[in-house]
Amino acid sequence: MYLHLASSVDRARKRVQISGNRGRINGWTSHDRVFGICVAVEGVPRAGAAAKVLAADPARPAAE
Repeated sequence: MYLHLASSVDRARKRVQISGNRGRINGWTSHDRVFGICVAVEGVPRAGAAAKVLAADPARPAAE
């Protein structure tokens, strides 16, 4: 499993462009392949991350 930077969002096609931490673009992936959002690093909240977290879908089982 890898942590990528979502460098662009294409809402119409429901996909995100993923990049590495050195600026290289890796390509596009669909929303259903995004499994989480990093909201903190070593307990320090990432600026703006909380606003990107969607409300839980009641039809989807919670991750453990």
